[in-house]
Amino acid sequence: MRKWAIFLGLFLLAACQNAVKTPETLRPLAGEGGTYIALLKPGAAAEALARDHGLAVAAEDRLEALGMVVLRNLPPGLAQRLAQDPRVQSLTPDRPVQAYAQTVPWGVERIGAPTTQAKGGNVSVYVLDTGIKVGHEDLTNLKGGYAVVKCRGRCKAAYDDDNGHGTHVAGTIAAVNNAVGVLGVAPAAELYAVKVLSGSGSGSISGIVQGLNWVIAHNNGGKPKVVNMSLGGAGTDDQDGQYCPSVRSRDALHNAIQKAVCDHAITVVVAAGNEGDDAANHTPAAYDEAITVSATNSRDDWPSWSNYGPDVDLAAPGVGILSTWHTSTTAYNTISGTSMATPHVAGAAALVLSRYPGHTPAQVKAALLQNAESTAGWTNTSGHPHPEPFLNVRGF
Repeated sequence: MRKWAIFLGLFLLAACQNAVKTPETLRPLAGEGGTYIALLKPGAAAEALARDHGLAVAAEDRLEALGMVVLRNLPPGLAQRLAQDPRVQSLTPDRPVQAYAQTVPWGVERIGAPTTQAKGGNVSVYVLDTGIKVGHEDLTNLKGGYAVVKCRGRCKAAYDDDNGHGTHVAGTIAAVNNAVGVLGVAPAAELYAVKVLSGSGSGSISGIVQGLNWVIAHNNGGKPKVVNMSLGGAGTDDQDGQYCPSVRSRDALHNAIQKAVCDHAITVVVAAGNEGDDAANHTPAAYDEAITVSATNSRDDWPSWSNYGPDVDLAAPGVGILSTWHTSTTAYNTISGTSMATPHVAGAAALVLSRYPGHTPAQVKAALLQNAESTAGWTNTSGHPHPEPFLNVRGF
């Protein structure tokens, strides 16, 4: 059964569709308080836009690296006027996001990670999730982070983990080789916690784009960057079949991922989702710019709940995965989901970039696919088509 509503795996979003300036598409989800993400036209200033409409915009809502601004508590009439402002390319209503996981326990050994010469050194991996447990014995490579949604309870930092999901993901990516606990795929990589989900695993698109904005702007000394997004929700690819098109998406989430991947060479790895559905019906899984990951079990088979379809790029271990946990600095837990498969691939991307730091996201994806294991001879009892190859890092 699913442990959370987080797919830490996918967010529960209203359908991600092109933001059209109509009353229907500008209607915010109930309870979201009239929050919108304005994608500004080139040269437009968020400060001037806010002033002209009598709005106060906090500094953290001015997403300069993305050319966006988060606008909160807008009455419907004001939202309509902003949508028609010539400086606004599109206005996307905020939508909730959640993390997925399922209860049930293996993975780094199967993909061959312990055999690699590359260990992820000089690569930064950003975990957009519920945070990462600060001070965990197996996550001494946590270098810092940023909190869109602040940790609640006994937290050592705003980006500390009050759920567990983000800590679990981080351990699979890069738990250090220190003779205790578990070993991550890329134990020499450095981790950054980007807390965009609450202790209940909920969040919003505005939080995701705020997190991506921070990742793009963050000075990590020029090292290659990888983003892990074990989250998602309902929606479709508004530019299906187009990788980094010159005319970018008008949807805020897709546009932000395109800017990260296409303009800033950040490799983005995302979960396919846990609905047993075509990944084309879920975002960011459906986006061509991301590397989308399904989940397998220790019998080289896919569970019925793992999403499928042409948008899925790779399969990776996602059932019964042991990793770090948030309840103490020495805690570990075993859970399942495409959320647990995704960090195997994010760690693998770090391995590639530690050997080839100049690789673009497209080249990273090509390297992973070229080295992947064919699943043509596997027994597939999931009830869904799963032709995607299985992650293999042997030889890296």
